[in-house]
Order: sequence, then C-alpha cells, then structure tokens
Amino acid sequence: MTYKTFAAINVGSGEVSMKIYEISPKTGIREIDYVRYYIELGSDTYTKGYIEYDLVRELCDVLEGFSTKMEEYRVDSYLALGSSALIEASNCELIVDQIRVRTGLKVETIDNAQQRFLLLKSVARGMRNFEQLIDDGAAIVDMGSGSLQITIYDEGRLIYTQNLKLGSLRIREILADLEGQTDNFVNVMEDYIGNYIDTFSRLFMHERKVRHIIAVGEEMESIVKIIGSDGRKNHMERHAFDAVCGSVLAAGEEELSAKYSIPYELATVLKPAIIVYKKIIEISGAEKIWAAGCDLCDGMIVDYAERQEQIEPAHYFAEDIISYARTVAARYESNKEHTENVEKTALAIFDGIKKRAGLDQRDGILLQMACILHDCGKYVNMLGGTDYSCAIVRATEFVGLSEQEKSIIADTIKYNAWHYVPKLSELKAPLNRKNYIRMLKLAAILRLANGMDRSHRQKIRKVTTTFKEKELIIRADTIYDITLEQSTIENKSHFFEEIYGFKPVLRMKRR
Repeated sequence: MTYKTFAAINVGSGEVSMKIYEISPKTGIREIDYVRYYIELGSDTYTKGYIEYDLVRELCDVLEGFSTKMEEYRVDSYLALGSSALIEASNCELIVDQIRVRTGLKVETIDNAQQRFLLLKSVARGMRNFEQLIDDGAAIVDMGSGSLQITIYDEGRLIYTQNLKLGSLRIREILADLEGQTDNFVNVMEDYIGNYIDTFSRLFMHERKVRHIIAVGEEMESIVKIIGSDGRKNHMERHAFDAVCGSVLAAGEEELSAKYSIPYELATVLKPAIIVYKKIIEISGAEKIWAAGCDLCDGMIVDYAERQEQIEPAHYFAEDIISYARTVAARYESNKEHTENVEKTALAIFDGIKKRAGLDQRDGILLQMACILHDCGKYVNMLGGTDYSCAIVRATEFVGLSEQEKSIIADTIKYNAWHYVPKLSELKAPLNRKNYIRMLKLAAILRLANGMDRSHRQKIRKVTTTFKEKELIIRADTIYDITLEQSTIENKSHFFEEIYGFKPVLRMKRR
C-alpha cells in the first residue's frame, strides 16, 4: 500500500509540538508519533514585545531534535507554522532566519484567519457529529495561548467569527503584576475578561443563543478530565462544568497539577481559560460543552491531505465564507436586492468566460464575495462608498481567506469603479503580479454586472453569454427599457476589453 509521511510542527506560544502522520487514500490519516516541549515564547512577547536570545537558542535546540526525528521517519513533506508569540515578536524575522540556519527548517508565519481555518478543518474532520452540532447552533471556541477565536454557527451556516486578544498565557502574563496586589485575583481576571466578552456579546450575539460549545484547546480537555470522565466521553453538561469551576478557581497551580495529573505548565493557565469559557457559556446559553480533541497540527495534516487528494473534505468551508460575507453585508445594510442581482449576473458572465479567461473555482468565490460586499460602504458614507467598502473588507477577518485574497476582493471592489486599468504600483496593499492579474479580471466582470443594474431596479433578471468573433454577446432577459444599462455597459466596455481582449455587448433578448 502506498502512503506518505507528513510532519506538522507548531511553534506555539506555550509549547512547541510536532506530530508525524501516515496518509493514504485507503486508510486516510494515521498519527504515528507526537512530541512536545514546553517553552513559553509568549511570556517574552506579551510582556517585552520580543523574544530573548536564550529562549531562541532553546527553541532551535528543540527544533534540531524534531528535524532529526523527521529524518528517522523519512518524512516526505512537512509544514512548520509560527503562532502569535512568534508573529508579534519584533525580532520575528531574525528568529525565523536563526531557525533556518541552525536546523534547516523553514518556519512560516501565517495570519490568524488562516491559522483558525486550519483548526476548523481539524474540528470538522475529528468530530463525527460536527454537522449536527452546527445545525443545532454552536459556538466554536478556539482558546489559544495568545488569542481567542469565537465562531458562531446556526442552522449549519457560519454567522460570524471574531478574534479577541484573550489567550490564556497572554492573560496570565498581562495580569501577573496585579496578583500580589489583591486578595482576590480571580475577581481581577473576571473583570478583565468580562469586559471583552460582554463587548463581544453586545456587538455580535444580539441575544442569539446556541445549544453547544465546541472547545478547541488543551484546557477544556483537562476540565473534562477533572470532572471525572472515563475517557470515552468528550462532552459535559453545563451543570457539570459549573460545579467544577469553583473548586478549580480556588485551588493553586501545584495542587491542580498534582491532584489531576496535568502538566504544571498547563495548570498555570487553566484559571484564565475556565473564566473565559464560563463567560461565553453565560452569554450563549449553551447546554453542552464538547472538547474537540484536536490541535493546529491536526489541521495542517487535514489541509495537506485534502490538497494531495488523499481524503475528501469533511465540510465545505467555501459555503461558510460566502455565508459570512452575507452576514457582513447585512450588518452594513447593503441593498440586498441589488447585490443579489449583481452577484447572479456576475457569476453568469464568469461561467461563460472562465475557460477562455483562465479563471478557476477559487476566483469564482472571490468574485462572489466582491459582489456581496461591494455596496456595504454606503452605510458609512454614500460619498466615497466604494472606498469604505474596501476598508470594511480589509478590516474584517474572513476565516479561510489569506491576506492576499482579501486584498483581491477589496481591490476588485475599488477598481470596478475606475475608468482605466490601474498599474500594479498604484495599489495601496501590494498584490503579487499573479494576483494583480486575477484582481483585474474579477474587477472587469464586477464592473459589467454592476452596470447592468445601474438603476438598482433589477430590470435584468437573467443573462446568457455567447462569443461572436471579438465580441462577448450578453443577452438580457427583460421586459423593461434597458437604455440606461446599455449606455452604461457601452461606457464601461473599454476596461473589460483591455483586460480580456474581447468587447462586451449587451443586447435585449427577444421573447
């Protein structure tokens, strides 16, 4: 049987870990080794802003050992990712270079949205009842050492997601100096954490309730263990969680470590974690709490195996990205009828030209998001609405999109309103040359589709496309006078023709 070996390395804020897997189309994914080393890089980053060289040297020593183990297993491929502790450190680039020179390993730093996307993939793959839980209504609470991600699903749709700087290690380090100044440090942590969670609830929950909390992170697994699970259950009722909170918060770290056989390093961050979960359970009204039992390494292997076509996706996250775009558009009171009409028209044009234009399925998703979000900036100011739409896209975290893809969407919206093709040097957020070309192609389509609803009255309900020599014939199914739309398309056709090499012509379909 043919299989591949893959190593996933997570340079985390509180530990460095590596998992080695075997993957094959027949057996799927199998973990064959797991090593970890506690090293609190976040203690330096979250208090000093950089990582001291002694810790860097220790980190390199650990990664050298990982590299040796990879050679022993004859690993075919690997991925090493750095967490917020590394990314936020002012000497991040120097550390990455030191690791490369000393160990030969290339550590990549990805943004939060991409990291959380990998974790969501691991949850969807690892929990057999994932689809049922998100259909019932679930909050996926991804508690890391550096930050917290709350992702809300309802009726199987992603409603919203938000990142908060409430990682368990970050909280401990930020508040460490206050512990000796009060007799009730738990109250101090509750006040600090409560401010963030209450604000999140006010802005995003809007009294929405969910039935389930899906907890990602070792802290919740420890809480399940403390409650006394026999190891066969990965969930608990809310009353069981509430019952254990008091005893955990009253105990010391050494007592927790000894009594429940959990690593001391984990015991030191358990209290802030349990307060975070307690607050989220209170605002969400959740009845059950599930420990996902997976981590970033598991997300890396799932993503790798999917891209290698070794496994089928457990959940189609492209639909979640689109669903969240609709939530954002609704929040800014976009003209729903107009954006839906533009979306439908743009995708019809896209489908008609994609093979000839060298566009793929991912381009279609980015175009669809640009259509949905292009009108939301008018909520801020009708003058310059396009620029505000771009700013909203750039400021919003879309789990599953890279920063380059967000820039493609933002610039697609921006340049759909321009009368000439912008140069690469004119872009505010730099795209690489390949993505610059992708953006121009999508902007040209959005520009046409937007123009075909110039009156915002949805006169054109359906379009079909055909090629005739050097023209793209767009036939509009309508019973209305579309003189305004035809004039608009004529004025906007030069941009499209310059990008694609054929001229769009709008014609009324005779009935």
